[in-house]
Amino acid sequence: MLPNPLLIISGAIPFLTLPIGAFASNSSILNFDDIPTSQGLGSIPSTYHHLAFSQYNVLTPRDPNLKDRISSHDLNCAVSSPNALIGSRVSSSNKHYSYDRESAMREGGAYFSVANASDMLLHAGLQPHFSLVSFNLKPLDAPSPGSSIVVNGYSHARNESDPFRWHVDFPAGFHRPFLVKMQEYSGEAWDRLYGVEILADFGEQRLDWEFCIDDLEVRFFALDDSTSELVGDQPHLQVVLGDD
Repeated sequence: MLPNPLLIISGAIPFLTLPIGAFASNSSILNFDDIPTSQGLGSIPSTYHHLAFSQYNVLTPRDPNLKDRISSHDLNCAVSSPNALIGSRVSSSNKHYSYDRESAMREGGAYFSVANASDMLLHAGLQPHFSLVSFNLKPLDAPSPGSSIVVNGYSHARNESDPFRWHVDFPAGFHRPFLVKMQEYSGEAWDRLYGVEILADFGEQRLDWEFCIDDLEVRFFALDDSTSELVGDQPHLQVVLGDD
């Protein structure tokens, strides 16, 4: 079995050709550092490395324009400098489906999903789903007691009302980013995903709390043998390493 190439994504990456029958997948770490910001803030392109992001903005925490606007304890949001993503919940007028760990409906959280399944299939040679491997996470500022972050993974392999789910509770005070390893922490691999939702809240009324993520590691998979092409004397699959 071939090893998975591990990349720090910062622009266009060429494709890799693998023989059919090989473990045709790759892990890509999205660090968001190639997205321009203005005065410390920016918007994510509508499609970013095959994913679409909703309720996220790009943050450059050490930008001088943000001095006194964010806590000095949040300068570590960008684990790989200069950028990270800042997320918050969808307003009640534009909620996305979501279930908390007690299965009661909540306002939808920040969300990323497959941006264009047809483009992945026809142009990138990838299956229209992904695996979530890991990401760095921290709540902004100093959360109040009772703050928690819930991660829901919506998969083709599971019912929509029963997504993959993992959560973490935070004590009051400032926090450093920590690496969330999905399979290790949740006890199962988060595979065949078409979307991932992250919610942060606090208090009995479950009020919204902002959070940041960075170095998002996802894994894409090549199409099966039926979409292969000949390279030299043997059939190969094309595996795009992170390029849109």
